[in-house]
Amino acid sequence: MKLIIDAISDKGIVRSTNEDMILVGNDCLRDASKNYEFDFTTYEFPFMIGVADGLGGHKGGAFASELVQKKMASTVNQLPLNLKQPVIKSYFIASVQSIHQCILDEGNINFEVRGMASTFSGILFYGAKTFLAHIGDSRIYHYSKGKLTRFSRDHSLQELKGNSGALRTAIVNAFGAPDLFLDFEEITSKLQNDDVLLVCTDGLSKELSDEDIANCLSKQDSHLKLVDEAKKAGGNDNISIAVIRYIKNWQ
Repeated sequence: MKLIIDAISDKGIVRSTNEDMILVGNDCLRDASKNYEFDFTTYEFPFMIGVADGLGGHKGGAFASELVQKKMASTVNQLPLNLKQPVIKSYFIASVQSIHQCILDEGNINFEVRGMASTFSGILFYGAKTFLAHIGDSRIYHYSKGKLTRFSRDHSLQELKGNSGALRTAIVNAFGAPDLFLDFEEITSKLQNDDVLLVCTDGLSKELSDEDIANCLSKQDSHLKLVDEAKKAGGNDNISIAVIRYIKNWQ
């Protein structure tokens, strides 16, 4: 298997600072763009790609997303090999609860970041299997043969609780929130050779329709096109994305 990854984290047009952070393996990105290529005939599993959207103001939000990403990288690095899916899920549930407690503890001792929180949406590559891990309202999309499908659900009052009158930004699940739960699902069977996975914060998905996103993903340098279009649409929030081209039959 081979992964070609284009990652970019941008503060957008309106916000003065960037509270997002992208994780690619052990690399954390903010206010940066980077391209990666991983050949897993030589590169070791497990491997995570994800985005975190910090909440709680400049200091708190930025601190929260960075803490989440660094703790998540450590979690993946310590994940044993050759585990069954239920054991992997249990491992991640325990790990995210531990990260959640770290966020709460830091807020209790550091007034400047008290009340901070962060979303997380990521893709775990583990041997021949691929998993979705999701907390909050960042999103994971699948683009295959010209069709865009959303793999994640927003943990918002609007979507999760069926409250159509609620703001989409009113989320009910995040690291640092009163309660925490994890969506964890194997998606291996849904992926075909040369498919694309898009992991993004809501600074992208709030600005662009599914049709707009699919149109950008059909073009070269789609990560740059997505950020450019989100800015043209207003750029009201930080925009962080990882476009992952999944080459299953690599030799």
